[in-house]
Amino acid sequence: MSYSSFIALRYLKSKRKMASVSIISLISLLGVIVGTAALIVVISVFNGFQGIVTNILVNFDPHVRVTASSGEYLSNPERVLAQVSGLREVRSAAMFLSGKAMLVSGGVNRAVNIVGIVPAGNERISSLSQSVALGSFLDPNRDDQILIGLSLADALGSVVGDTVAVISPAGIERSLTQFYQPKVQKFVVAGIYQSQNKDYDGYYAYVNLPAAQYLFSSPGSPVLPDMVNGIDVKLWDIGKSNEVKSKLETMLPGDRVETWYDLHRDLYQMMTIERVVAYIVLSLIILIAAFNILGSLTMTVIEKRREIGVLKAMGATQSGIMKIYLFEGLLVGLLGSVLGLLIGFGVGEAQIKYQLFKLDTNVYIIPTLPVSMHLSDFIVIGLIALVICSLAALYPAKRASRVDPADAVRWE
Repeated sequence: MSYSSFIALRYLKSKRKMASVSIISLISLLGVIVGTAALIVVISVFNGFQGIVTNILVNFDPHVRVTASSGEYLSNPERVLAQVSGLREVRSAAMFLSGKAMLVSGGVNRAVNIVGIVPAGNERISSLSQSVALGSFLDPNRDDQILIGLSLADALGSVVGDTVAVISPAGIERSLTQFYQPKVQKFVVAGIYQSQNKDYDGYYAYVNLPAAQYLFSSPGSPVLPDMVNGIDVKLWDIGKSNEVKSKLETMLPGDRVETWYDLHRDLYQMMTIERVVAYIVLSLIILIAAFNILGSLTMTVIEKRREIGVLKAMGATQSGIMKIYLFEGLLVGLLGSVLGLLIGFGVGEAQIKYQLFKLDTNVYIIPTLPVSMHLSDFIVIGLIALVICSLAALYPAKRASRVDPADAVRWE
C-alpha cells in the first residue's frame, strides 16, 4: 500500500478530526448514499413502467410492419408476403387492411378504426385472440363477425351476439356531385377483448379481411383480393427488429418498413426524455454532497497545513500529496455509492416481493408500483457517484500539493 492511500485511510478512521469537518464529511457521505439510492429506485420504477407499456403495445403491434410508401394499398401483397416470410428471422407474417368507419348500435354511434385481419395469421402475430374476455375470436369462415374492445362495447351498450352496423366512408367524395348512399354492413359481435390499452379497447374493431375489403372498396367496383394496406411481421427475436428492417428496406425499396419502436416513436422518446431528466435531477443530490466533500477537504488542507509541510520536507512529492486527497474523495464516493446501491437494491427487491406501494386499480391497469432493476443502471449510477466525488476532491488536492513546506513548518 502506498503512503498516499495509507494516509487517506488513516484520516477516514481518525477520531481526532475537527468536529465541524467530521460532521461535514458525514453529511457528504449521507448525501452520496441518498442520491445513489434515490437514483436506483426512481430509474427502476421508470424501467418497470416502460416494460409494462412495451409489453402491452408489442402484444398487439407487430415487431415489424411493411406498408406502401406511395399510395394507399400495397402493390402485389402476395409477392411481398412471400419475400418477408422467406427471411430466417421471421416467425410469422400476415396481411391486414384498416380504415376509419362509423360503428352504430341502438342509436349510439362511434368513429372507430376497422381492421381486417386473417385470423390464423393474426393469432401467430399478436395476443388479440388471447385477450378475448367475452365470446370468442373471429371465425375465419364467417365474414359477418366483428370483435370489439371492452371500452367500445360499453360505449355502444353491446354484448356478445348483438348486431351492429358499420358505415363505410368509401366513395364519400361522390356525395358532392351526385346522389350517394353510404355502404353499410351489419356484423354480429363475436367477442369482446380487453387489451389494457384504452386506445385499442375504445377505438379498434376487428373483422375478417374479406369483410374489410368489401367495406372499403369503392361502390360499384369489384372487391379485389389484393386490396391490402400492409403486412405485419413477428420475429423470433424482437431484438433483431432493426436488422430485419434494414434487410426489408433493401428488398422492398418502394415500401415503408417500421419497427415496433417506430410505430410509437413519440411515446418512447418521451419516456427516454423523462428518464434522462430523472438522471439529471437526482444526480444533483450527489452533486450537492460533492460540494460538501470539497468544503470538508479544503478545511482539512487548512487544518493539516503543518503536517503537509512536514510530509513534503520528508520527501513527499506534489503528486503524492494530491493522491492523498484524491483517494479521500474516491473513498467517500466508493463507500457512499456502494451503500446507496445496496439500499436501492433492497428497496427494489422489497417492492417486487412484498408490493409495498399499491396503486389504485380504478385509475391504473396495474395494482402496484412496477420495478425492474437492470445491471447497467447500477454500473452507470455507481460510476456517476465516483466521478462526481473524485472531481470534488480535485481542487483541495491541488491546493494541498502547492503548500510550501518551509512556510508551513515555520509559521504553523
